[in-house]
Amino acid sequence: MDSEGMNVATIKEIAEKANVSTATVSRVLNHDKSLSVTDETRERIVSIANQLNYVPVRKRQTERNQVSVAINRIFGLEMWYAPEYEWEDTYFLSIRKGIEQECSERGITLRKLKHDWRDKRENYEDLDGLIVIGALEDETKVDKVSPVVLVNDSTENPKYDNVVLDYEKATEQAIEYLLMLGHTNIGFIGGMHQSGEVDLRQRAFESILQRKGLLNEEDIFLSSRFLVSDGYKCMKELIQKEERPTALFVASDAMAIGAIRAAHEAGMKVPDDISIVSFNDVEMAAFTQPAITTVKVYTEEMGRTAVKLVLDQINGRTIPIKAVLPTNLVIRESAKEYR
Repeated sequence: MDSEGMNVATIKEIAEKANVSTATVSRVLNHDKSLSVTDETRERIVSIANQLNYVPVRKRQTERNQVSVAINRIFGLEMWYAPEYEWEDTYFLSIRKGIEQECSERGITLRKLKHDWRDKRENYEDLDGLIVIGALEDETKVDKVSPVVLVNDSTENPKYDNVVLDYEKATEQAIEYLLMLGHTNIGFIGGMHQSGEVDLRQRAFESILQRKGLLNEEDIFLSSRFLVSDGYKCMKELIQKEERPTALFVASDAMAIGAIRAAHEAGMKVPDDISIVSFNDVEMAAFTQPAITTVKVYTEEMGRTAVKLVLDQINGRTIPIKAVLPTNLVIRESAKEYR
């Protein structure tokens, strides 16, 4: 039993159940590759350890330290996007929920400082850390707080910890899938950031298709935001073209929903007349007609990771870290083979 009253399996208990020595258990669980033991024995030890919920002593000590560090801490949260982004597209909402849940579980008080780039409220007093979702407007202001973690900031400021996605790889997953289906005329629907930065999905899209000799800049349609109405507007523009792309990569599920609506209104069928692959995998994407093939982003884990990075800095880490979270292509019904 540990200091918190929880039953914790010991190496001795695992050794008794596995009918091996404690030294063998220790070396297997510490991934000692020099140990000469059969695969069957190794798998039996790992299986028993999992059944008994074994947690290494070092990990238990780290978790205790993090809990003690977290209690009674106050973290600030700045969100550099308009609230309507959470109403229509749960991407940012899910990141925020991940932050809130991780803070709640660790006994951290979370103070929301602003929820819009136009919001001028600032209250950095007594903060033990700051998490910023989206673009960082002014370094001199956040420098009043340490540590700072940026989430989904396209600039990836090397001065701070960053939680980001590999947009190049994620976009390549989508493009390669459409190419595998036989599409070579692929368009793009996306938005623009308030900071003036080109969206990383657009940048990756252009780079990938340029390398393949398939880029047609006339098939890139942009709006000022990434919402349903923006996708609808962009698709309306695309429909006016005599020669249309056979497939689209769309920068957000919200925009894809708007694009599908515009296509249906024009008598076009998705995916029969045009295939669509999107980005984010919000819950609604699985329930549209057709269900959207999209790149899944683990947004809640992005938020949780940000909280853990703040705690890690409080524990003494001084070198900035960039945490790159994975993505996964979820294949549904909005894209089909081109013939």
